[in-house]
Amino acid sequence: MQLAIGIMASVIGGGLAGACVSVFFNRLFHWRELRTKLYPVLSNMYSAYVIRMENPEGRYWTTIVGNIPSPEDNDFVDHRSSFVSDLVQYNELKEVRVLRKQLLDNAMSGNHNRGEVAKLDLAPEAAALDACLITLHKKLKI
Repeated sequence: MQLAIGIMASVIGGGLAGACVSVFFNRLFHWRELRTKLYPVLSNMYSAYVIRMENPEGRYWTTIVGNIPSPEDNDFVDHRSSFVSDLVQYNELKEVRVLRKQLLDNAMSGNHNRGEVAKLDLAPEAAALDACLITLHKKLKI
């Protein structure tokens, strides 16, 4: 009887340990896959910020609250908004949650009364993108 209990315990324990190891490694590979998919998207957005920051006036995004963006800012605004909304699919990654929070906190800073001129400094967002890109480089070992 004790031998049967011992065999059952070892089979169940070994299966449980194997399942835990399998789940652990599956999570690691899933996160790596997410980071690999995120990298070109993040790199593309970071490049857009770098290009915009080359122009001293490009650092600031000036708009009238409640109005559509100016024609020269329209492409950047569309690219930025689609990027921020697409970040949700990578929400399992801590670095993405931090990045998204920093982008949204920066966008929500300042006065947002309808009809007033809002001047948003994009440098903190560029720094957050850079930090996330550095984290991806480190985690992906590239």
